[in-house]
Amino acid sequence: MANLKRKQIYLDGESDRALKRLALATKISESEHIRRAVKKYVAMQKGKMPEEDPIWQLIGLCDKPDGPTDASIHHDRYLYGKQV
Repeated sequence: MANLKRKQIYLDGESDRALKRLALATKISESEHIRRAVKKYVAMQKGKMPEEDPIWQLIGLCDKPDGPTDASIHHDRYLYGKQV
């Protein structure tokens, strides 16, 4: 288990008891059950999440010494390779 990030969550009493019973019955930690559930949920939501917006690629683009000086005018060219 490398590079785990600590998160704090709140569960209602019923969910907490069910998670404890599941962990005891399976000999798998509560944390591991939560990690698996989150991974499965995120995979199911993948098609529903918007793709990374290429607009974020513009941030800092003009700060580079060799960066474009016309990004505000020709942003589509830099983001999508389109001539407008």
